[in-house]
Amino acid sequence: MAGSERNRLCCPNDRREPVTIKQYPNRRLYNPGAGGYVTLEDLALMVEDDEDFVVYEAKTGEDVTRSILKQIIQRASHG
Repeated sequence: MAGSERNRLCCPNDRREPVTIKQYPNRRLYNPGAGGYVTLEDLALMVEDDEDFVVYEAKTGEDVTRSILKQIIQRASHG
């Protein structure tokens, strides 16, 4: 059993904070916690791995997670 799966089964209420992603005006996505840029494909893998994340517009602070998830779904259905 994988470590993350074991942690979920043992401690379901012990949820980590979601990963914060910032979207810049050039549409690039940046993960400040990891110190690097990510792609929609990276975020799609996070969804598959059941990792929580939120995406904020860097300039305004607006939560754009829903828009990013729609893009991921659209790419998956056309790919």
